[in-house]
Amino acid sequence: MNRKTLLTFVLLLSGLSGISYEILYGRILGSILGDQFAVSAAVLITFLLGIGLGARYAHRLWARLWLIEGLIGVYGIGFALARDGIEYLLYNGLAFLPNLVGPVLLGTALLLLPAFLIGCSVPLFAGYLGRMDGKPAFPGVYSIYNFGAAVTALLIEFWLVRQFGITGTVIAFGLANLLAAAILFSAGKTVAANPPVHGDVPIGLPTPHIVSLILVGIASAIFQLFMVKIAEMMFGPFRESFALVLAIILFGIAFGSYLVKRFKVRFATLLLCNLAGLLLFLVLYRDLLYVYADLYEKAVEHGRAIVFLKGGILFLLMGLQAITFGATIPALLNTQNEVARESGSLLFLGSLANVAGFLLMAFLLHQYLDYGVQLLVISGLVAAALIAYRWQAHRSFHQYRLPLAGVVLTLMSIGYHQWKWDEDLLYLSYTSFHSAKDMEQDRRDFNFPDKFKGYQDVFSINWSNGKPYFFINGYISIPMNNPSEKVVGSLGAMFSPNLSDALVLGLGSGATASAVGMLFDHTDVVEINPVVRENQFRMTRWNFDIEHNPRVNIVVDDGIHYIQTVNKSYDMILNTVTSPLYFSSSKLYTLEFFDKIKRRLNTNGTYVTWMDSRVGSEGARIILNTLRQRFKHCSMLFIKSGYYLLIASDQPVKLRHPDLVEKALPLKTALMQNRIVPRLLAYNLMSSEVFTASKQFDAPVNTLDHPVLEFEMASLKTKEFRGFQEQVFETLSLDEVAAGIEPAMNYDPVEHLAHVQMALGSSSIVSRLEQQGRIYVEDMDGREDEAILRIHETLARSLNDAEAHHRLADQYRLRERYDEALAVYRQALALDPQHKDTLFNIAACQEYTGQIPAALETYLQAAKQAPDDPDVGYRLARIHSKLGNASQALSYLDQSLEIRPQENAYFLKGRLMEKLGRTDEALAAYQEVLKLSPEDIEAQFELNKFLRKW
Repeated sequence: MNRKTLLTFVLLLSGLSGISYEILYGRILGSILGDQFAVSAAVLITFLLGIGLGARYAHRLWARLWLIEGLIGVYGIGFALARDGIEYLLYNGLAFLPNLVGPVLLGTALLLLPAFLIGCSVPLFAGYLGRMDGKPAFPGVYSIYNFGAAVTALLIEFWLVRQFGITGTVIAFGLANLLAAAILFSAGKTVAANPPVHGDVPIGLPTPHIVSLILVGIASAIFQLFMVKIAEMMFGPFRESFALVLAIILFGIAFGSYLVKRFKVRFATLLLCNLAGLLLFLVLYRDLLYVYADLYEKAVEHGRAIVFLKGGILFLLMGLQAITFGATIPALLNTQNEVARESGSLLFLGSLANVAGFLLMAFLLHQYLDYGVQLLVISGLVAAALIAYRWQAHRSFHQYRLPLAGVVLTLMSIGYHQWKWDEDLLYLSYTSFHSAKDMEQDRRDFNFPDKFKGYQDVFSINWSNGKPYFFINGYISIPMNNPSEKVVGSLGAMFSPNLSDALVLGLGSGATASAVGMLFDHTDVVEINPVVRENQFRMTRWNFDIEHNPRVNIVVDDGIHYIQTVNKSYDMILNTVTSPLYFSSSKLYTLEFFDKIKRRLNTNGTYVTWMDSRVGSEGARIILNTLRQRFKHCSMLFIKSGYYLLIASDQPVKLRHPDLVEKALPLKTALMQNRIVPRLLAYNLMSSEVFTASKQFDAPVNTLDHPVLEFEMASLKTKEFRGFQEQVFETLSLDEVAAGIEPAMNYDPVEHLAHVQMALGSSSIVSRLEQQGRIYVEDMDGREDEAILRIHETLARSLNDAEAHHRLADQYRLRERYDEALAVYRQALALDPQHKDTLFNIAACQEYTGQIPAALETYLQAAKQAPDDPDVGYRLARIHSKLGNASQALSYLDQSLEIRPQENAYFLKGRLMEKLGRTDEALAAYQEVLKLSPEDIEAQFELNKFLRKW
């Protein structure tokens, strides 16, 4: 192998390793300090500046390339092995400084040296290879180096960390650098012994070209951050989304550099193509989202096909821009000699411009401009760079043909943005893009959201079908008016031995934290996103105005950092952050985090966390097995059928305060308005002890170094939760529930099953418990039915509002106790004369009891109240049919069917037409029934009978 080939191999090794440290050091520091903006910004800026400085002064270290590669490897191995020491240093080295200032400063200091060393690599390799060839080497070197970096970005996310853990991966790359150092030391001595001369000569570029490079560097940084946010909102806030964007950017640099080397593509041509790519993004964005939604379900069935689908969509949106941005520095180089000096200087300027672009995006553009407008800003910067590049003292039309074309493309982008850009499409949940039908439906139901942005986060309140949803970075929660989050807060408190101090991790809409805040003497709430904290006042109707609760203290911080620095202990710590599906919250389900939690719990304190069906069966087992390593006891409670609460402690977990919510009237009222008697929440208990010999959840342990939960969820492309549920349901026991709630509350199996039935309806939990109940309780079904009725009576009596009375009357009506139903419906009407459906149901009861004239009169009143309700028209038709008024009945049927086609209306129409001898119309009506409901056996029978008759 000749020296040039060997050096090229070493260059590839260096490229493979270089980007890995930025990714992995960032993950290590994020696991120590959290994922706050200050931490991620410090890591990014430090690497940009460090790499820029390294590139700028690399030529002075010409003879030391082997040492530089060796030091990169040694530092990486030492960094990985010294994680515990680094954590101690970060939290104690500058402890006198407030908040994150000390840790961020120390983290910056730790990263600056490796970033500087990594920055030296490309200019020196370009100089070495250029010296061997006597030809311009930088484009080729830049291409190979970034190709290696792109491969690494994908390998880290999809293979290396999963196989070797973060520490093992860093060590592997460190060894690659040491190998590179050894080869350079033995094979690069001749080149190293002949350093370039005149190393401090200024950059040989005219000022307009330098200005152009700076503008392009700013635009490139903004575009990269823009694409990270777009990918998060399209595909979800996963590490996978970031890895794909990063890989495309690096592949773009590699391919763009190759094009410059192979075809001598000019700088101005690159900028013009870049503007065309930005216009193409605006044109293709919506259609490509539909393509992705169309293909998603098929792709997830074929393993890694979904990764290629996402990557393909992203490449079509950003590939041309990545290539043209990446090729700009190679295209500007105008020397064949001191390439180490000149390339280093240009890379330095590019890094400074990238820092400026990052700061501009974070502090101005992202906070105040829509994403479509941000794209126009990028176009404007690129167009300005093109004009600056061609700016000359002696101007001519020939010189400005490309700048004029660039201005035209920018104006076209502005026009297309005004005409077609759909900003609100980004504010659907990323799960809406998993089906073209869902995407279309959600977009149709979507009301324009209120959007609020921070440095890197985007939050909005989305309305769909009259329900408010909490949106953050592509993730949409359950409706904010749903009682589930209030139930979580209430249950955590009811099972907490003491009620002095609570800590809630994750503020969100404030619903859970506000429930806890009303039940504990003092509650600290930690929220990582400043934009969420700043907009709590917009959600007061769902969070009981948590900001003004004097017993609640809201802190903007990452949960990991707060747990490490707070100097107090708690009776309960409740984790309500988003699902571990998302990278920013997955670290809160690790063994190391549970260690930190235990240090902040009082002796008999409880740790409360949650999981739902999105974690999958294996994910649920990983969570439970990891909890089991640090806590002796754990109970499981249901919130909904696929949504569970885990309460862990070193003491047995038992119900402590069954009547606690009675003391918080607003919370009690909110729960009762959602058909929940607060005291009965104790019956949400499924298992009072999960950690038993009969309940083995064999699975790997989730750690920061081997985040197996994150990998499991990243590979979970379809919902598979049934296996875990069946494992749990097999052990459900009325006796175990009784053991968990007594002696704090007397256990009543009938009341238990009635509550579960009302909460879950027809679910496997209900079936399993009812099966046991029928064994132990005589006439279980009848007694359960009466218990459900008593719960509704309690709710109506306590709330004394129209809705509660209406629901109680519905229960009487469903049991055919029409007189009682009529009496309670009239009470509801007295409380609210306009209450929806009450007049309709009064009329129904009158109809069922043979009070036909009264029913007709009441249905007519209901029609005035709800003229667009097709059911009212159908019922009026049915009444007139009973009275023998066929023509009037048909008139009401036509009105009903015009509003909404329904099989029962068409069926009645067929019967009436048949009686009137209008056979063709009767036949058409029966056929419409079958169109709406092909499986309707009764309609098929009537149609066949009708056809035989005629």
